[in-house]
Amino acid sequence: MAAIKKFALGVLLAVLLGVVAIQAQAPTPSGIKRNMLVKQDLTPMPATTAYVVEVEFAPGAESGWHTHPGPAFDTVRSGEEVVEIEGKPPQTLKSGTGIYVEPGVVHNVKNASKTEPLKTTAFFVIEQGKPVGVPASAPAKK
Repeated sequence: MAAIKKFALGVLLAVLLGVVAIQAQAPTPSGIKRNMLVKQDLTPMPATTAYVVEVEFAPGAESGWHTHPGPAFDTVRSGEEVVEIEGKPPQTLKSGTGIYVEPGVVHNVKNASKTEPLKTTAFFVIEQGKPVGVPASAPAKK
């Protein structure tokens, strides 16, 4: 387990230093462009694939509510991102900041701007054969 944590932290550091990639297996909502930069099966972690994904959201675009079957890290490169996580208040992330979303947590990502694109870098560790993203129903409003 320590090796997995060291590996995940190492890759996260690389992402935070500017490695770029995209979430290729999830359907792409309108107004979002994804560019796969790295997809690599992880030999020290059997049946696991790491993805580094560059994502660009058009002004006002959003991902739609979804989950990931593995850990998800997201870093804002430019623009402002609003992250909605089920059961929590929305969080606004600015350039240079990031967030971790646990596996299976229902969430939505939005471009806060109606005029400027949002550019992010996402990193996922997913069991082979599973999709990177899975659509989910929006949580009931309280």
